[in-house]
Amino acid sequence: MLQKQELLEKLTGIRSSRKSYYKELSYVVDEMKKKNKQLEIINQLTKVRINADWTDVSAYLAEQLAQLFSFDLFVLTLVKGGSLSFFASRREQQEWRSVPFPLPSPGKAPASVAELNNMLQHACPDWQITSVPLQSRLQQSFGFLSLLAAQPTTDDPEQLRLLCQIAEHIGVSVENILLFQDVSQKVGIEAQLVQSAKMAAIGEMAAGVAHELNSPLTAILGNAQLLLRQLSSEPLKRMTQDIYQCGVRCKKIIQNLLIFSRQEEYHFECLSANEVIEDVLVLIGYQLTVSGITIKKKLSAEALLFQGSRHQIEQILINLLLNARDALQNTPHPVITIASFRQAREDGVFVGISVHDNGVGIKREALSQIFQPFYTTKAEQKGTGLGLSVSLGIAESHGGTLTVDSEEGKYSTFTLLLPHYASEENAGE
Repeated sequence: MLQKQELLEKLTGIRSSRKSYYKELSYVVDEMKKKNKQLEIINQLTKVRINADWTDVSAYLAEQLAQLFSFDLFVLTLVKGGSLSFFASRREQQEWRSVPFPLPSPGKAPASVAELNNMLQHACPDWQITSVPLQSRLQQSFGFLSLLAAQPTTDDPEQLRLLCQIAEHIGVSVENILLFQDVSQKVGIEAQLVQSAKMAAIGEMAAGVAHELNSPLTAILGNAQLLLRQLSSEPLKRMTQDIYQCGVRCKKIIQNLLIFSRQEEYHFECLSANEVIEDVLVLIGYQLTVSGITIKKKLSAEALLFQGSRHQIEQILINLLLNARDALQNTPHPVITIASFRQAREDGVFVGISVHDNGVGIKREALSQIFQPFYTTKAEQKGTGLGLSVSLGIAESHGGTLTVDSEEGKYSTFTLLLPHYASEENAGE
């Protein structure tokens, strides 16, 4: 009976067709799982944060694509205004991280995948490179995705087709980020223009008030000097001397206001760090002390000279001091320490001016953002988020920089570094 059953199965092919059926079913199930995985990855690729940094975008894309493709290095190339930007990511300790990727400066931006691959081949010779373009909704190319493998693999048309399809979805996310950056830049420029107009109006008001005060102040100082020449008895002479000294202090404040509000091109001159600090403290020192803040000065004994615009450098220090004041509002014993010093670095000798406060400090996650336009840690209506970004721009235009060191709940220290200027007298020593 068993022999007849086996003979019938062989003749009818029931067993072989059953095997083929399960084999095909297993293949279909595997293909469905693969397609579902691809759809899941594509869905994740559309969730790129619109305000993300390009290095973070590169690492995120590499992490997602590594689940579908085999590669050792991922490169996101952006083409904007004829210039190229490369953002590379490599796997380090089971995590994809942004890495530097230097490339020779091309004569022009690549117009095709082949031109880009030739450029990449110079940086990674003998590597297998697979690149696909990123295109806008108007079918204009604005970048490329490149997968680089150290060990050559066989070309798979299906994999290339999948990468092209994924690039269409990534292109939408990348284009949205570019549009967001363009809009943010325009909004930033408009806000700076509004702020500049406000500052110009305040400057004109300050200049008008200063000129109005100069006339009566001149009479006060002149009459005080005449009285000092005639008075010889105390306490009238001492009281008149106090009147004269207060008048001189007021005159210096008015002069600083006029300098600060002057609407003209900024002229670079040789400045002393200590003198700039003293002038700024004359201008807003009283405002700080009446707030209950103790001002400590740690000024260098040597002459620390630098080339710069007095008005712009004073603007930086005023911003830093006012920020320190705001950070000290709820501190029991508020102290601001302003110091000047010389700092030697690999790229030269710099004059340093630091503003330290023992206030609320800055959260670690906010430290990398505080110099960005419109970012502020202050409450609503308390800050525009432009002070530090403008200050950093001024410092960089002087060939220097502005850095921050802070610990939440303990302190903040902002340091302005400007290239040291060696006068002819000092240079000869």
